[in-house]
Amino acid sequence: MRILLLFPMANGQTGSAIKYAFERLGHEVIAVDAKLAWRNSYAISLRVKPDLVFCSRTQVLTDQIFKIKTAFPNTITCMWNVDTRERIDKWRHLFPLIKAVDYYFVVDYNFLEQWRNLNPSTYWLPQGLQNEIYDKPKEITEDDRKKYSCDICFAGSRTGVHRLYRANFLDAIEQMDVDFKQWGCRDNVQVFNEEHNKAVALSKINIGCSNYPKSGKCVSVRNYKILGAGGFLLTDYGDGLEKLFPCGENEKVLDYCKTYKEVAEKVKYWLSHENERKAVAERGYRWVHAHARYQDRMEIALNYMRDRL
Repeated sequence: MRILLLFPMANGQTGSAIKYAFERLGHEVIAVDAKLAWRNSYAISLRVKPDLVFCSRTQVLTDQIFKIKTAFPNTITCMWNVDTRERIDKWRHLFPLIKAVDYYFVVDYNFLEQWRNLNPSTYWLPQGLQNEIYDKPKEITEDDRKKYSCDICFAGSRTGVHRLYRANFLDAIEQMDVDFKQWGCRDNVQVFNEEHNKAVALSKINIGCSNYPKSGKCVSVRNYKILGAGGFLLTDYGDGLEKLFPCGENEKVLDYCKTYKEVAEKVKYWLSHENERKAVAERGYRWVHAHARYQDRMEIALNYMRDRL
């Protein structure tokens, strides 16, 4: 199948991972950067004649999608919104695009019925692991150990729409007597790709703070990246977390806190139970690379569309 992928590509993250996943499944993928070259989308579609257009939540793609659908009425169009907000009206600027595509995939399970009022062909498609990028580090130098080794690590933002929610958890850790390193906040640089893998692997505990409690069965890609790099994950609990990850006593791949008051208790426990902590991390590493890759997510998406493709 020939797939026209309209996603941001320059940062080497979600768009590149989707391309890699579709190619691993045997499809031909033509990628257009939805941020830098979105104006080329329709023109390139005329050349490649795609069977499927897979696009991001990029508002300016709306007119391009309409043109493509007019030129190729049998081409299937879909959009994957890999983020969520506390209410769907926060995405009002995207409503025309959501209505335009044939299929709409969301990570927020509890909002499915609300989304289906806009597009009846809306389906839940959770985040996953970008497994061509996030894995155990290829090499760890002595300088890496000095830079990244710590008790607790958090890689992410403390600003934006989730700042107040995350602050409760992260502030609780800052008040403890532990070596806590934060990347992408507190004036520290962001870590991606191999640098992220090193930061995760050299931390005893990695903080997820990735759930969206109102959204249901919804976590950010951060949790998958941590597991994918072989790190021990301590995350906040959101409705349906146990539906996303094995959480049973003898099969769990992570641990969680239901309130920020539990953070100190959990941190103290896992810092003092090294062998158990490492066993959970290794179990999480094996599980995520076997069951929750972007390749697995794209298979689910294609299965939703199987009657039309």
